[in-house]
Amino acid sequence: MALREGRETRARSFQYSNEKPSHLSTFSSSFDEFGPPYADLPMEILVKIFTYLTPSDRREASQTCRRWCEASHHNAFLENFWLVLHRQPFDVNVPPVRDFLCSFRRFPNIQLSEVDFERIGNFFTQFGPHIQRIVFDACEIQERDMIAILRCLPALRSLSIRSCRDLFMCVRLFDDAAEREKLRQTLASVSELSLTHSQYLSDGILHRITDIMPSLSVLNLAGCHISFHQGLYRKFYPGDGKQPSESVLTFHYISRLIEERKESLRALDFSETLVDDNALEVLASMSPALRLERLELNRCEQLSNRGLGTLITAHANHLQHLNLSKTYRLTDACLLQICRELSGLRVLKMRECRALSNQGVRELVQLTALQVLDISYCKEVNGAGILEGIASRPNHTLKELRIRALNLCEQSIIAVAENLSALRVLDLGYCFHAVSDLCVQFVIRNLIQLRELDLENCGKLSDEGLTGLGMLPKMERHIQGNQLGGAGAENAEPNQVSEEAHDPPEPEPVVPQVAAPHMRISLRSRAEQEIVEDAERKKQLLEAMQRKDNLQSARNDVRSSFSGYYVGRLQQLCVLNLTGCNGLTDVTLMCNFRMVDLRKLSLARCQQISFEGIRAMVQGCPSIEQLDLSECHNINDRAVEQVVTHLRRLRTLSLRRCYQLTDFSLDHIACHGLQLRELDVRGCKHMWADPAMRLVNLPLLATILAGKQDDTGNGVDGSAFGNAFTIMPAPPPLPQPQRLSMRF
Repeated sequence: MALREGRETRARSFQYSNEKPSHLSTFSSSFDEFGPPYADLPMEILVKIFTYLTPSDRREASQTCRRWCEASHHNAFLENFWLVLHRQPFDVNVPPVRDFLCSFRRFPNIQLSEVDFERIGNFFTQFGPHIQRIVFDACEIQERDMIAILRCLPALRSLSIRSCRDLFMCVRLFDDAAEREKLRQTLASVSELSLTHSQYLSDGILHRITDIMPSLSVLNLAGCHISFHQGLYRKFYPGDGKQPSESVLTFHYISRLIEERKESLRALDFSETLVDDNALEVLASMSPALRLERLELNRCEQLSNRGLGTLITAHANHLQHLNLSKTYRLTDACLLQICRELSGLRVLKMRECRALSNQGVRELVQLTALQVLDISYCKEVNGAGILEGIASRPNHTLKELRIRALNLCEQSIIAVAENLSALRVLDLGYCFHAVSDLCVQFVIRNLIQLRELDLENCGKLSDEGLTGLGMLPKMERHIQGNQLGGAGAENAEPNQVSEEAHDPPEPEPVVPQVAAPHMRISLRSRAEQEIVEDAERKKQLLEAMQRKDNLQSARNDVRSSFSGYYVGRLQQLCVLNLTGCNGLTDVTLMCNFRMVDLRKLSLARCQQISFEGIRAMVQGCPSIEQLDLSECHNINDRAVEQVVTHLRRLRTLSLRRCYQLTDFSLDHIACHGLQLRELDVRGCKHMWADPAMRLVNLPLLATILAGKQDDTGNGVDGSAFGNAFTIMPAPPPLPQPQRLSMRF
């Protein structure tokens, strides 16, 4: 009634007014109680505005009105838009496939995971001309359905078939020559073919599949049972050996296929196969006609320096992406050759190459075009190799660095933060002794473009590192110490150095540490003493925060305890992993923990986090979609209420082994967790044994992991998940983590 009266009064005022219309009259007449009509903006302006949004933000904006939904599905944004169907019967007579037939949308990328094809109808006839990439993952599909689908995909560029056992058990797959000729014309634009983890793939089937795709440039055979033994060649290829075998998949035929397509092939993937040095030498002999730009050899345990070195020399001018993770026999000699010959390499992954040491890592500084580097879990690499290698000079090219579980030192991480200013991804997980509060302060100060920061199990990290409480004097002393220890100390005057050496150190404005009284014997255990000290330190930090009227004035005060850099400075951060950082308390979450772009946050095993910290966190980070609070024993039902009430985009929530939670948490989730897809409540002893019965009103909730005992205990059924009440299991992560998807 109030809105109606206000509208009528305003209309009469415009009708009976004798004044001349001002320059604001046009705007005022078009303004109503709901604000300016932003939906009436030209489509070009809406699309331009949406280009500044992330895929997740565009998804939320598309739910505002139909016009904004149309703008979010503009061709400029469709490349990263995926439709995912997981464990659904593909039947045009039942939802959700039936509902899509009435949709005005177009889906350029479709992923079908564990789908049982029953009636495909005219779905692909309607949407097929717009499909550019399609993935079949562990689907139950027959030859006739696959052929019927491929007939309707004239714009297809990428085809991926993974673990489709029933399809490849058909020995004469694509055996009809006339049908292959029709498909050859339809699939003329396919450039990427992926047949990963196909147990029954044979030379004959591979021959017929590649025959209908004349423009292949990428071939992925990761995880397939490829035979590299010469004895099988003579057994299955007697005589001239020209006819492909219908029984086995051999490198003998694959090399012939590569030889035929060497002018167009640019990427090969033989990950998780028994590829050996002889096979790589065969590929090297095809140069220069074969110009490989990308080579994936993840977990190829038969490789050594000989075969890989020959291949590197042959493709030195073209190779840009090289993945050698878990290739255990590679040594520093191979890495030295990579650094000296592959000057144009952009991506290098050597994760878990145990034979690497500092000798090879030092030479990584020669790869000036490198953008992605992963040397995690290389046990022989330590901080000296990083200091003398990639962190020895400024580098504005490297964007992703993963040095997880290395025996680093504090100075090496500081050097990374100071010299690698263009980093977007930094993984320091399991660097137990190196990651300190001082290191993290340099990371926050210098790497403001970070989008992903992983500090898992960095036990030395505390509130001071993420909030900057009293850290500025320590940073200044560290910088001055480096200057005096370097060239600055050599050029300094003797009197000046002497005076600086005798000046008393300035007092630190940090909260004093808790110390036991003199000559007092404590009967507490070491673990109990640490708990008491952490609690006392948290209390003193909270008191220091309360003495400040506002945080802004505190940050401007150089001598205050808020003089450092807080983690909220990383405004582009999307992923933050603080799992196992038990030194963190509510102070971290209450002190300017505001990151509007944060999508994924893990606070698992941060056992000092409680309701106060969660309440501050959900207000400062409203865009969180994945939240892990596992083993946060101080989390209660009120904290869960704050989470599901304020985090409207939350899709994955893990509350494993949060012992204080009861059925009230499930009730809060049922009322407010409308976007939730996956919930983990294993080990929550005070919850009902069947939480799915209390969450039946959430149609999007796909997976519920429940059980009184979780996987770390002795589950009832002995499985890894204990008792899992699954309405519909959630689909696996997509190959591109930042793309927008619709999951059903």
